[in-house]
Amino acid sequence: MTSQLPDFLTQEQRDIITAGHEHALITAVAGSGKTTTLAWRLRWLLQQGHDPRRMLVLMFNRSARVDFERKLRDVTRDLGLALPEVRTYHAMGLRLYKRFVREGVLPGFSEKILSEQEVSYQAWLLTRQLAPEDLADEIRRNKKDYVETATGVIDLVKTTLSPAEIVFEELEYSDKHKYLVDLFHSFEQWRKSQGRISYADMLYEPVMAIHQNPPLQRLVGNKMDLILVDEYQDTNEIQHLLLRYVAGDRARVTVVGDPDQTIYEFRGAKPEFILKRFSDEFESPLEQTLSYTFRYGHRVALLANHLICHNTGRKDVLCHSHPSTPGTGITLHRAESDADTVLQIVQGQSEPALSGTAILFRVWSQSVPIELKLLARQIPYRIDAGKGALFSREV
Repeated sequence: MTSQLPDFLTQEQRDIITAGHEHALITAVAGSGKTTTLAWRLRWLLQQGHDPRRMLVLMFNRSARVDFERKLRDVTRDLGLALPEVRTYHAMGLRLYKRFVREGVLPGFSEKILSEQEVSYQAWLLTRQLAPEDLADEIRRNKKDYVETATGVIDLVKTTLSPAEIVFEELEYSDKHKYLVDLFHSFEQWRKSQGRISYADMLYEPVMAIHQNPPLQRLVGNKMDLILVDEYQDTNEIQHLLLRYVAGDRARVTVVGDPDQTIYEFRGAKPEFILKRFSDEFESPLEQTLSYTFRYGHRVALLANHLICHNTGRKDVLCHSHPSTPGTGITLHRAESDADTVLQIVQGQSEPALSGTAILFRVWSQSVPIELKLLARQIPYRIDAGKGALFSREV
């Protein structure tokens, strides 16, 4: 059967594609072809006679879902079989929410989802109303920071499933910010009185309902044979819990991710889900690895390995560049002034080479001296995000 797999797949990819029907935890380095591998895995399972209606693929966001659906169609085109459903967590949550409304478990809500602007505006009104008087001037001066703090707390309560009081303690804010606890409860009161839900509530409301109402677990769980979850390193408490409820005792769950790429910690994501909790709660899964990257050459892989091995809380996985990947050169410049060095490198290049050149920096403030030098030398550039140095108020 393995002979039907295309030649370009690595042995690691083949092992994942043809693995048995059991829980699996796959650690995949950046650029390791995991979408291709997962699509071939599903093709393999469909060929083995698994029912696509009992298979669910969970993606982190809409663009990942669209990409994966396209890849899955490409890989299975010749089979002419029905395909499993590919959903985002939020779409799955919303579907459950609507079902619970129909069953009379949860009250109905307006179809018009609260926008970020609406949430921020309400958070601003409540901050001014509830914060202590001696913070009033500071709040007026730093409106954006205070609004972000308030919306951040609301989000964290809903993604970590911890009460507002606990979230407040864990954030270690000073006592004068204690108003944030009341702010959460007041926000929820306002939201419910309006019959509105935010993006976060698509998961928060149905998962809380299942959590507090055990008979609902029977309604939701054990409908699937196989669940496949992508980007598992960005999973938070509420998503993990929803996965457990939907899987029940029946579904075999495969999660794929890279603990070195957890970037949603501000939304309650923790690497411990992929590092420990999945294995604890889904009885000793098969552990597999995609360790070859197709994205960059050996020297970049080596450099990245050296840098990231200082991190704690990670799996000891070495990222190798696949032999088919072109080499990548690296030069380290030690310089007092970044901007001068960047300019020297750029000036030595032909125009076609410039159009294939990117300058990356850690924070926007670092772009200012570089931009000013490029402008002075009339070297054209464009900025992918933000407006650039000349349009920034501080500059």
